Amino acid sequence: MNLLLDSALKATVILFAAWTASLLLRRASADVRHTIWLVAMLAVAMLPAALAIPRSAIPSAARIIVPVMVAGTQVAARKLPWLVMLWAIGASIVLTRLIFGLLAAARITRSARIIDGVLYSDLAATPLTWGFLRPVVILPAYATEWTAAQRDLVIRHEQAHIARHDWLWQMLSNLMTAVFWFHPLVWLANIQLRREAEGAVDDFVLSNGATPSDYADRLVDVARRLNRISAPVAVLSMVRKPELETRVRSILDPSRHRANAGLFVRCAIALAAVALILPIAVTRERVYAQGKVYKLAKGMTPPSLISRVEPQYTPEAQDARIEGTVKLSAEVTPEGVARNIRVAKSLDPGLDANAVSAVSNWRFKPGMKDGEPVTVAVTIEVNFHLK
Repeated sequence: MNLLLDSALKATVILFAAWTASLLLRRASADVRHTIWLVAMLAVAMLPAALAIPRSAIPSAARIIVPVMVAGTQVAARKLPWLVMLWAIGASIVLTRLIFGLLAAARITRSARIIDGVLYSDLAATPLTWGFLRPVVILPAYATEWTAAQRDLVIRHEQAHIARHDWLWQMLSNLMTAVFWFHPLVWLANIQLRREAEGAVDDFVLSNGATPSDYADRLVDVARRLNRISAPVAVLSMVRKPELETRVRSILDPSRHRANAGLFVRCAIALAAVALILPIAVTRERVYAQGKVYKLAKGMTPPSLISRVEPQYTPEAQDARIEGTVKLSAEVTPEGVARNIRVAKSLDPGLDANAVSAVSNWRFKPGMKDGEPVTVAVTIEVNFHLK
């Protein structure tokens, strides 16, 4: 659970950066903004794996150590199952919705009939495509009333989705939404990824000879025929009413940039993402103190670190390249100083002594019980890593 929460916190930075970039590039092509959101969601997907890498596997030059105080183990042990249960319920709801969407897409496909090489279904509310290895394009039954040119326009739209692998990217985004269902920016990213994919496909169709007025007419005609049954979440549907007005205005705007993001732009976005992600992903937290005496209850808080002195390496330990953790037991007094410091887990005699010396100079905000500062027994971990 800690890994999930840590990933969610770091995802906030990534997705906020993507949101800012997309706003700054609102006059750029939809494909550029889609690339930004896609790279951001891929980065979020990789965060748990990156944060699960053991600290010892990260080069010392890349480590960023953030001192953090945490609550007593008794409280954490009681709360963790409830947090896991709450997360599992939310994730299950989102995943169930996605699974039902896939089942609905399969049902629409089974109901489709082939006419002149084109799939039509009475269950399809809008032209749609889904699938990766064997993608399909399905038109609603009323599309038989269209002219061949009108059907070709719509089919080109759906085939552009297939060429761009938009269904695959959207499914990945939906899975990330299930994992981080509690994170509003992940939901925003999921919506924006779908919207920008539709905009990029619109630009592609228009850039390849479609007349804007004819193309917009197809979208309006489909929207007019939409009933209360919306398209399944697991498909890419040509029209969703909340986005219709914005798309039509964009289609009819001759000043819009419609070129695909070139290789240079894609590389620049990827490099910018790496530059942002690396320092975020390698950030690690170090627990310095943890309350041991009192059961944390209403009216009581553990000590918190205010200032610290860095422990020094001994020349002998440095030459021997000794790395690891010295675990100390101590008492934080009401004055906020550590006393009765003892080595609970030794690393090296010299490093042990330096750890005790350093912690004796640390300053704490004392633990509080019923509004009064009290002496609290703590366990302190002092990490030694060679740079």
